[in-house]
Amino acid sequence: KILYLTAGLLKECLLYDENFLSINISVQKSIVLFIDEIHERSINIDLCLALIARMLTFKKELISKIKVIISSTTLDTSVERLFSSIPHIKLYHFNIPTIGPIYALAKFYRPNENVLDIVQELYKKRQRHDQILCFVNSVSEVNQCCRLLTEISGGTILAYPLIQSQQASTQKSFIEHGSVFFSTTVAETSLTFPSLKYVIDMGMINIPVYDYQSKKTTLKEVRAAESTIKQRLGRLGRTKSGEYYALYDFDPKDKPFPIPQICQSDLVNIEYSLRKSHLQNGLNDLKQFLPDKPTQELIDSTIQELRLLNVLESEPSNELTVYGKILAMLPDFDSIQMSKCVLAALEKYGCGDDLIRLASILSVLETTTIFQKLPQYLKSPDGDFMTLLNVMDEVLLIKQSVSVKQFDLDRICQAKGLTNIKYIIEEALRRYANLEKLFSHSSEFREKARLASGQWELIAKSLLAGYYENIFVSMKELHDRIHQFVRYNDKNDIAVLDLQSTLIRPKSQSPVSLIIAREVCYSSANRSKAILSFVGEIKPEWMNHTIERQIYLDHDEENRLNANNRYLNDEAKFSNKLNMLLSNHMVSLKGPADVVLNAELHLRQELISEYTFNLENKNPPNTASYINLSRNFESVMKMTRIFHPLIWRWKNQKQVEITVDSDTATKTCKITVNGIYSDIKKVKDEFNSFVGWLQNCAVIRHPNAGVPPRNLRPQMRRNCRDIEKRISCITDSKRTSIDLYNSVKGPKATRETRMEVVAWIAVCKFDCRLEGGFVRDWVVGNYRARSNDNPSSWLQYYVNKNGQQLPSMVKEVVPADLDCHLPTHVYFDIDKFQDELLKFDIKCKVFREDWRYVISIDEDARTGPFVMDLIEPHIALTHDRIDFDVNNLFLEKDYTNDLGMRVDIQRKPYFIELEMIVDHIKNKCFQVLRPVDWVVKERIDQMINIRSWVQIGEALSVIPDPHPYNHVLLVPLPSSANLYQHLISLMGIISNALQIISIEEIKNPSLEDTYEAMKIVIAKQCAAYNPNEQLLFHGTHGAGIEGITEYGFDDRYYNPNGAWG
Repeated sequence: KILYLTAGLLKECLLYDENFLSINISVQKSIVLFIDEIHERSINIDLCLALIARMLTFKKELISKIKVIISSTTLDTSVERLFSSIPHIKLYHFNIPTIGPIYALAKFYRPNENVLDIVQELYKKRQRHDQILCFVNSVSEVNQCCRLLTEISGGTILAYPLIQSQQASTQKSFIEHGSVFFSTTVAETSLTFPSLKYVIDMGMINIPVYDYQSKKTTLKEVRAAESTIKQRLGRLGRTKSGEYYALYDFDPKDKPFPIPQICQSDLVNIEYSLRKSHLQNGLNDLKQFLPDKPTQELIDSTIQELRLLNVLESEPSNELTVYGKILAMLPDFDSIQMSKCVLAALEKYGCGDDLIRLASILSVLETTTIFQKLPQYLKSPDGDFMTLLNVMDEVLLIKQSVSVKQFDLDRICQAKGLTNIKYIIEEALRRYANLEKLFSHSSEFREKARLASGQWELIAKSLLAGYYENIFVSMKELHDRIHQFVRYNDKNDIAVLDLQSTLIRPKSQSPVSLIIAREVCYSSANRSKAILSFVGEIKPEWMNHTIERQIYLDHDEENRLNANNRYLNDEAKFSNKLNMLLSNHMVSLKGPADVVLNAELHLRQELISEYTFNLENKNPPNTASYINLSRNFESVMKMTRIFHPLIWRWKNQKQVEITVDSDTATKTCKITVNGIYSDIKKVKDEFNSFVGWLQNCAVIRHPNAGVPPRNLRPQMRRNCRDIEKRISCITDSKRTSIDLYNSVKGPKATRETRMEVVAWIAVCKFDCRLEGGFVRDWVVGNYRARSNDNPSSWLQYYVNKNGQQLPSMVKEVVPADLDCHLPTHVYFDIDKFQDELLKFDIKCKVFREDWRYVISIDEDARTGPFVMDLIEPHIALTHDRIDFDVNNLFLEKDYTNDLGMRVDIQRKPYFIELEMIVDHIKNKCFQVLRPVDWVVKERIDQMINIRSWVQIGEALSVIPDPHPYNHVLLVPLPSSANLYQHLISLMGIISNALQIISIEEIKNPSLEDTYEAMKIVIAKQCAAYNPNEQLLFHGTHGAGIEGITEYGFDDRYYNPNGAWG
């Protein structure tokens, strides 16, 4: 007889069936245990090996009756060592003669090339029926590659996904009809390809790795081991000659075998299954028989976790508790958490059949894609659990009302709209039938297992018995980000809902407040947020477990709680139900979870207050600074919409309400903030920062100021097609996914093309405006430079005035960074922006100042890092002056060939047009457009001494025009400016006793136009058309000063020998 078993079933037999291989077994010939595909080193395979080794060690009588054959293409030496160490065992090592593949194989190394490019290349040269198999690292990448290949080929190449969660018939159909396949590890051994010609291997895999300290399992991308590479290579040469394309850049021999799963997995369920088996001992006993042993810290942590679950008695005892023994009477439900849920349903809530049905379908689901395929009438407002139960109830109702012969699952699924998940239902029904049979043999649970309530409250309370640690509360309830959740215990893990969940709400609606999740998935591809799958909405009063929470306060918040006996009253209200302590700027709450949640929400509400303040002008009255800031305030009052993005951000991220009211009669701008006090202070800091920028701003710009993007004129444009191509890479919203993919991951991908993709996301997906050095150096200039060949040295960190570390690029690297102005008309969601980057496997770190985001990108990428600034729109409007003419360009969405100018410098006396700026950039020269203070001087030094540009022309002072309701503008000249110092030296000639109070530049467009016109008239009367323009002093006082600003001065008062010039 031949019995085929999975590794999991063999493990169950060895653990729980003492008669499976008894010493009393009578056989004429040996029993042969044939264990194949050992190289996978799954937990079940390693446990089978350990249990067999243990059995042969302690039951020597079986040695003569059993033969064990261990088979694999590659075999870790630790497996051989395990069995060679057993006394009286004869170990035979068979090396099947390596005759190689039947057909010839060729290997090609194409490190870091784009897998889609390779596929297209091979597809062109393939013969009819030749098949191409591509190994990528994740299911999402499988689906992405299939979609992109169809897109780039215009539908001529159809690629099929091969993933673990598919039904076998689907995989078989794909292989029979398809030519191109993308797969994860499932295609290494499990599938047979009739005409496989090419294998393309990315060399990476995603594996779950458990951290016992944080109690998190994270999906991580790691290099494939040599044994895995060999398995993939071994797919070729079976039916025809084959070609293997290696796209990885590492040597597989550096890692001969994968790390066994048992050494990097959560072992709680394994430990419990060992202890409730006839072994009655855990991993501390069995580890000596494992080929590779988990660390002692991992085992100790596992045992401690069982004690916390009330399954194992306290030290020094290693016995199961009474509860643990009752739990052991249940059939195996794949996890101790689900077993606890079922036991609670049986013993406490009278819904045992509901939980058994739910456990049956959950046990066969690997992904949440089932929810996409369900008809709407089955989806429950209570969430995923009740939705799945509805599916089981719908089918079982019919099955239990007809005879076995009459039950036709195909017809039922067709009638109910469930054809797409028929294979899942079939497996779930099989699992349910097995559980039903097992419970029918249990005198303890037989009747309880037949009870069903159909009530979500009872089912939810049962689920809470096992998954109470997976309770998440909407961060909106805690005055934080609106569509994120936080684990409600002392861990504070941040998470988002699985997009397939039935509890997903539109962004415009509030999320569900409180949920329970079966799965909390962490991935290195999902930043720091977990994904919550299989969830249900619950009510606080359903929770009855004990938790501890801390609420951290600043000094003012602690004072607020203590004021007016607020905290004492709250303590009196809740202290009889929980432990409540306020100390060292922290409130600690410990007690029943429902009471803790209510108390925390109450306390957080107590911290909310309303605060009102005005935008203040703190300059000395009647000074140019005071007058100028007052005028800017007047402008702000007429366009308070510039604060909308700030208001939206605080509302979405911290639930802070901000209103901006302007009173033009009293010339005041009042800000009202409603929120937690610590957030109010940060809001005020942001407005103070704005006032600081406004103080240094001559004229706050209108949101639509500047020169709109336009083409270069034809005579220059024909020589600048490369510039237009680079502009299009950033501004063309119709740029294809494959084009973007190639720019990030293709063989020609560079630091600059990756920067283009990040800029494209900002401009085309988030309506940002790109300006600054990247437009100058890369888009127009096509310049690049590196400080050295070590990308890790290109990025440095500095400390800002608030003591915060921020990233910046070393000055030698060109292009250095991306500068963007955030949009004024929509809310910019920094989390969504990071998610968009991660779609292209672009990793980043985000830093926040009170006027911008600073993002460090690609710190670990082989192409090298870069930095991005995302400046708040109300701050961007205060950037009214430009340092150099070559920095005055910007790019905007869907202006695919055009360049815009931030500040209009086309008018006289400047007359610097777009073509002149482009010409200057192409010739690496620049003109200074503002007074040379120490900041501008530093920038000039960088341009000249580090980047080898040339400064041309006289430094100009470009001041924007005043607003229409003002005739004139006075702009204080910085004392560090060269002109300021020059004027001081000239006045010193007049008298050393002169005291300089201020030096101000005058901007009066009418006078400038008059002056330019007069200069032309005078020039016509002069030799060589030279008006002999000179800089002169003119002295006056009182009303004469204002007269100069409004009307200029009369040169009749000029005397070359006078004291005033």
